[in-house]
Amino acid sequence: MIDEAFLSGDRDLTEDDLRPYLTPLGKSMDLTPIDERFEEIREDDTIGAQDSQIDAELASTLHKTLDLTRNEASDAGLWHYLCVVRFSDLVHYRWDHVYDPEDPDNMKEKFLKAGADIYSNALHRIWWAAELTYDEAESGEPEDRDYERTRKVLEFQELANDIFDRWFARYRPVAVSCVDLLCHEALNEIKEEGEYSDPPSNSKIASDTTTLLREELTVRRVEAMEEDEIVDTIRSLREEVLRGEAE
Repeated sequence: MIDEAFLSGDRDLTEDDLRPYLTPLGKSMDLTPIDERFEEIREDDTIGAQDSQIDAELASTLHKTLDLTRNEASDAGLWHYLCVVRFSDLVHYRWDHVYDPEDPDNMKEKFLKAGADIYSNALHRIWWAAELTYDEAESGEPEDRDYERTRKVLEFQELANDIFDRWFARYRPVAVSCVDLLCHEALNEIKEEGEYSDPPSNSKIASDTTTLLREELTVRRVEAMEEDEIVDTIRSLREEVLRGEAE
C-alpha cells in the first residue's frame, strides 16, 4: 500500500484503507494541538518547507500531546499510523526533498521505520529527541516542561543526527551531556574565547567528538558511569578535536 503514488504525495491513505491492520493503543489523545502547531509553522514566513527548523518548532507540542510511556512509544504501529494516515501531509511537508522514485527507501523510512530505530520515522525521531532531552517541571505537569535543550539540538541538525543515530543516545545522561557540550551555543562560546587558533567547524567538532565517544563507550559500561564522568569524557574528547589531535 505504501507505493510510489503515496510516497510522491499523489495519493492519500485513509484510516478505512488501513483498518484491517490497525490495533487500538488503548488510550485516546486529542491530536488537535499538533495540527494547530503545524499550521502555525506553515504560516511562518521564516520557516520553509523541508526546513529542519520544523523539527525544533514542532517538538515540544508533539511530545506533550503524545503523552506516551517509553514502552508505548516503542510500538512501531503507532508511528506508522500517525505518519501514514493522521499526519502524512506533515511528513511530506518536511521530507519531500528526500523522495527519489529510483530509490524510494529514504522516503519510505520516514513513514515506516520506528521501534528500536529511534531516528528514522519522521515523528518518532522528534518525539524521542524531546523525550531524551527535556527537563521535567517541579509541578510535574506536561505543559510546564522545559524543552530548551530539545530546541538546541534540533536546531543543529548535524548534532541531532550525530547523537540520535547512535546507540548511546538511549541513555539520557549521555544525550543531555552531548547537547550541552556540543550545541552551537557552547561551541561558539569556546571559539569566542580565542584559545584555539583555527578550530574546526561546529559540524565537524560535533561529528568527530561523537564518533570518538562511540568508540570510547564500546569499552566502557555507560550505565555504570557517573554523570560527572560522562561530562568529563565528552569534554576531553571535544578538546582533542579542537586541538586537532583526534585521528
